[in-house]
Amino acid sequence: MPLSLIDPRSDELYWPPRSPADALLGTILVARLDLPHLRELPAQLADPHFLPWCPACLILRDARLPLDWVNGLLAGQRQVGVLTADPGALPAPEQVRHAIRRRTPSTPETIVRYVRRRTGHSEVSPALLACFAPEGPEPSLPRSSRDRLLREFGPYTARDWRALHRLLIGTERAPTALERLAHSLGLDPRTLRTDAHSFLGELSAHATEWPGWERKLEAALRVGGYPQTAPQRPRPAAPPRPSAPHQLV
Repeated sequence: MPLSLIDPRSDELYWPPRSPADALLGTILVARLDLPHLRELPAQLADPHFLPWCPACLILRDARLPLDWVNGLLAGQRQVGVLTADPGALPAPEQVRHAIRRRTPSTPETIVRYVRRRTGHSEVSPALLACFAPEGPEPSLPRSSRDRLLREFGPYTARDWRALHRLLIGTERAPTALERLAHSLGLDPRTLRTDAHSFLGELSAHATEWPGWERKLEAALRVGGYPQTAPQRPRPAAPPRPSAPHQLV
């Protein structure tokens, strides 16, 4: 099987998932793809409802050509890191974590898409994008409309969402102490420590050690008690109708 999961506590690589619904936040999904011999992606990798809080790392022999093909098949469902290595060998966990940290920084649209898919509330998207946008003289959404949408959505205020966005982006840089990270971001260390504890709960101790903005966002949504939509599975295809006598078969 080309897929495996890395347990962040022990660095153990295992498959299949022991309990997909309760997989520890911080787990990394690893896909060892022997391209060009592999003609399609593993179904779990392309499924947006399969452990969406697990950042994904692709192990490729050559990252130049296959990556466009892989990204096309993923269609924006996952933001992947890439590690160039022999896909037949098990990767070193620290190499995988480094590949996740090297990913292109997530955009506000990527984060909002995760929230929308996770909660099923698309109407809050403009309010979240307004929170993540730089402060300007003319906000993209009137503050009254933004605050109303956020109140209807859940407990986090616009300030909370801005602080969470800052935490998601800032803690992806390197595995460093929160105090040092706070200084690099121009923040009071107490502010960043309080935000990490408020949004991540007991996982705040691993805010920078375990990479993946997805797992931190998922932790914050769980702490806030935001709803989770049930995965929508495709309907079974209808059986083909019998061919009429005059049809070619």
